[in-house]
Formats: sequence, structure tokens, C-alpha cells
Amino acid sequence: MYVCVCHGISEKRLSQAVLEGAQSFEQLQSCTGVATCCGACEPCARQVLVETLDSKPRSPQAA
Repeated sequence: MYVCVCHGISEKRLSQAVLEGAQSFEQLQSCTGVATCCGACEPCARQVLVETLDSKPRSPQAA
């Protein structure tokens, strides 16, 4: 599904950016360009960010 029609950015691309290291909305914008034109996609892009961060495997913490 396309999230950002202005730049042709898909949900899959946003999830990929999070898995590659984007940890904040600003980082997601920087590496994909999402929500930098009209901004109508921002709520959906933020939702993809949160959902992907929540489902991202966590690294084991050192004891």
C-alpha cells in the first residue's frame, strides 16, 4: 500500500527503513522523504513507524 502518494513511498519501504535503523519520525523522513510535501500521509507514516518498532526483534541485553 502506498502511504505517501506525493513521493510514491510504500508501507513496505517505510518498514524497511525502520528495520535498517530509523528510530524516530524525523529519521524516517530523512531517509525516505515521507511527509515532506503535503503532509497528508504523516499520521499513517507515524503508525507504520510505531508498529514496525513494536514488532522489531530486540537485541538481547548484556547481563
